[in-house]
Amino acid sequence: MSRKAALYVDGFNFYYGVRNHYKAEQEARGYSLSGLCWCDFRALAERHFVKPGDVLGPIRYFTAPVTEGVESTLEEHERYELWLSAARTIPGLEVIHGFHRKGANGKGREEKESDVNLAVELLLDGLAGVYDHAIVLSGDADQIPAILAAALRQPQPRCITALLPPSQDKDDWKKHYCHLASQVKERGGLRHQQALNQIQVAVLNEEILANSLLRYDLGAVRAPEYWRLPGHFLSKHCRAVHRPDQRM
Repeated sequence: MSRKAALYVDGFNFYYGVRNHYKAEQEARGYSLSGLCWCDFRALAERHFVKPGDVLGPIRYFTAPVTEGVESTLEEHERYELWLSAARTIPGLEVIHGFHRKGANGKGREEKESDVNLAVELLLDGLAGVYDHAIVLSGDADQIPAILAAALRQPQPRCITALLPPSQDKDDWKKHYCHLASQVKERGGLRHQQALNQIQVAVLNEEILANSLLRYDLGAVRAPEYWRLPGHFLSKHCRAVHRPDQRM
């Protein structure tokens, strides 16, 4: 019997987690891998993390608008809107907005509400029976309590996959999860006593990301050059059927 799956994406956590991880080697490599952020999140889940026969339903994408008033670089708001237009071509993807506010002394910005929005939707969807298997794409340790609650503190236990950006350490994440789980268990807060295998943890890598890219030509939306990966990189890392530079 097939299970229902749902995907929850912390948009900026994913973007910065991928971009910053590969930026360190950019000079030696001679090109940027920021284009790995041009991600088809449905393909990411279905090709790599949803079990055969199971059905991926909603994709909830959590972000905050980048307006001219909070942008940190020239025309960042235009690049953000272009990306959202591309993301909205992914079937079943719903954008859920928080907001940005200026940082201390008017410098930088802070994203607000996205992490709380993700936690709330994850738990409400679990209670509503939207998923049997939830995939949470975020390296934010603040999501660990929500993931524990979604897995083991609801009336029915759920399977959860925590997907971490490549900058994150899987063992460190598990350590924090186990520490929290032991605390909750001690005070009698767990409805179910399953072991850690109720939670799967995976770290994204070049191969997974390279084989989960949106097409560069989406009709009304085309990937700009700064999102496009070099052809020799695609030839090495992408299966032919998954290359983003090939037309449908």
